[in-house]
Amino acid sequence: MSSQTISELVKTADQISIDEIKGKKVILKISWFDVKGVKKSKKFLLTEKDKIEF
Repeated sequence: MSSQTISELVKTADQISIDEIKGKKVILKISWFDVKGVKKSKKFLLTEKDKIEF
């Protein structure tokens, strides 16, 4: 997990959602629009002790 990438995407996110929960792990889906207006998304696997600042 690259927390810097997650933090950068959170700042420009159009939508943030929890895609799946498995025990102490969560798959977070972040969607955003690129400079051409095309919607993109990326999923991140987070564990219990990971932190994200909004």
